[in-house]
Amino acid sequence: MLDILISKLIIWFLELEYWGVFLSALGVFPTEISIALFSATSEANIFSIALVSAVGASIGSIPTYFLGYLFTEEKVYFWLEGRWKFLGIERSKVEKSKEQMRKKAFIYVFITRLVPWLRVVTSIAAGFLRVNLFIYSVGVFGGVFLYSLGIAYIGNKIGYNLEEIMRYIGLIDRWLILFTVGYFAVSIGYKNREKISKWILSFKKTH
Repeated sequence: MLDILISKLIIWFLELEYWGVFLSALGVFPTEISIALFSATSEANIFSIALVSAVGASIGSIPTYFLGYLFTEEKVYFWLEGRWKFLGIERSKVEKSKEQMRKKAFIYVFITRLVPWLRVVTSIAAGFLRVNLFIYSVGVFGGVFLYSLGIAYIGNKIGYNLEEIMRYIGLIDRWLILFTVGYFAVSIGYKNREKISKWILSFKKTH
């Protein structure tokens, strides 16, 4: 029953062509499937698909962004200084982290748009941090455009083979996750390079 419903939805989105891509990018259906299958048609242009997908995702992410506004500083500090006090997170450290994240908001939003399961988290975080809405939207647009272009290219080359398309999408997502984790690991390591150097020297002396 579920398979039949999904198949009908896929057909419906394909019949809508670019509007189908736009609607799925709003968050009502897995965008990757709509993009990949529609890009296999003769009417499709992969750059136009990426553009429509980016516009849809930019609009669709705004409600999630404003959802982050519900997480006020007072509520967060209430939890950090109450039930979550055992975490040992100081207010000064949170403020410092917030300032650093605001400065690099565009990069964070752009990169995390390439990783599906991080998109919602980043949108909520951007809202909580009161990141400039224009900067946030440009980051979403750029990241989704690049991601959608890659998916559209794959769909255009593979054709109407959903199983093969999903295999490639899964492979791409795994590499993007590794890239994202690697980027943040290097960034954190570089930012704390002095502390790490001291820790290494201390470790060598004791061993």
